[in-house]
Amino acid sequence: MQERFYDRDRYAVSDAIREKHRSTAEDVVSRERYGHLIGGEWVDAVDGEDGPAIDATTGETLATVQIGTVADVDRAVEAAREAFEGSWGQHAPRQRAEKLSEIADRIEARKTEVAKLDSLETGKPNMHALFVDCEVLVEQFRHFAALARTADEGRVVGAGDEKHVYTRREPNGVVGAISAWNFPAMFVAWKLGPALATGNAVVYKPSERAVLSTLEVARICDRVLPPGTVNVVTGTGEEVGEAMTAHGGIDKLSLTGSRAAGVATLENAAETITPVSLELGGKSPNIVFSDADVDRAIEGTLVSIFFNSGQQCTAGARLYLHEDIREEFLERLRERIDELVVGDPLGPTTDVGPMIDHRHERRVREYVEGALEAGATRLTRDGKPNGGDAVGAGSIDDDLAGAPFVAPTVLIDAADDDRIAREEVFGPVLTVFEWSDREEVLARANDTDYGLAAGVWTTDLEAAHEFAADLQAGTVWVNTYNDLLDAAPHGGVKESGMGRELSEEALDDYSQVKSVRVNLGDVPKFG
Repeated sequence: MQERFYDRDRYAVSDAIREKHRSTAEDVVSRERYGHLIGGEWVDAVDGEDGPAIDATTGETLATVQIGTVADVDRAVEAAREAFEGSWGQHAPRQRAEKLSEIADRIEARKTEVAKLDSLETGKPNMHALFVDCEVLVEQFRHFAALARTADEGRVVGAGDEKHVYTRREPNGVVGAISAWNFPAMFVAWKLGPALATGNAVVYKPSERAVLSTLEVARICDRVLPPGTVNVVTGTGEEVGEAMTAHGGIDKLSLTGSRAAGVATLENAAETITPVSLELGGKSPNIVFSDADVDRAIEGTLVSIFFNSGQQCTAGARLYLHEDIREEFLERLRERIDELVVGDPLGPTTDVGPMIDHRHERRVREYVEGALEAGATRLTRDGKPNGGDAVGAGSIDDDLAGAPFVAPTVLIDAADDDRIAREEVFGPVLTVFEWSDREEVLARANDTDYGLAAGVWTTDLEAAHEFAADLQAGTVWVNTYNDLLDAAPHGGVKESGMGRELSEEALDDYSQVKSVRVNLGDVPKFG
């Protein structure tokens, strides 16, 4: 399954790295062979096919997983329906809250192992996986455990001597959840938290490129919940994802993925009029004003584009620097980038790990090469275009040669309409632009098909609030970036998607409102 994304003949990882990853995998991978999780049991695919889960750094097989088909999705939907109409559907809000709290406790006890699974399979730096991803994973289950107690509450619309009108909030039923490979463990909580809090049963499909942490978190959930409440079917988007989005037995779809995946989901869901929420791509602007605290803005810029090796939908890939601070900012940014540690994701000081696989590495490099051909230049150590080594170049250890790394890259002199400025690269590639006029930079920032996030750096809070109001983005960070630890709504506008996650607003996406009108008086005569 995953092996199609890797170039096996390119791996030249040292024996020391290989042994370190093997030893870590022995400690945290609980099974040599994983089945689908359906109806509380680990089962093989109907047609018996399976494939490897691969270590992104070494190319070695971590475990064997199932390659699902339509028949497997059918089984999972049936199990979820049975749970929804049976034992799970009988749980009161307080009981659902208690179950979610227990899940959070159990995950917290195992978050070190979960973080290492993501580091092995995706190349994610382990400190980021542990102290960011897994913190959000646990916190989201706790947050929705608290919300579950009142998730069913409606409101009284009108009351009087002759009638009483109120609303009820009810679950959709069976939720089909499809997630991406860049934050596999964290996305489980983003989707299961609100889905379970509102009383739904779930069929979950992780990306075929990152499955292990999802299966382990699902195992924890299954030990707490009635069988069939959470089901996981592994496999390709072309097979399993297609089957889920077109399935007549699924009552709600939630997808995190690419724009293309979002379009396909909407097209399939239209056939069954299934409600859909989407978190898709981004090409987020990060705007630095002349009065900004440069040190803080630089650190925020590093987080915005190099966190998770740039493989993040919210990446601040378009950096707009005011002309008054541009040279100072780039000089200090250059110095900080050269301090970053690009290396083994299991290393305690690693800042940037490898790409998810070789196919994605090639894609990112093609974007950079295309930008250079179109007239952009790399930011170099001596500050002169094409005058020396590129910033970040040469920082990858020889022990890791052949793994799918892309060094942190900064491009200048690109045009606003260049491909590098319009399309989502999904890698550690920052494109820098200069600005002088506020209205102009606002228009340039909004001139994108996407609208997931944006950053503003200024000490003028009045200007910050004005820009936050006018930026076309689902989230605007002011003097910070990628801060998702508070339970504020997260989601996009325009082609970045629809719906909200991480917050109370997510309950609206996983439930439906029923109106009840009770007549207490006489019924008017007809005619």
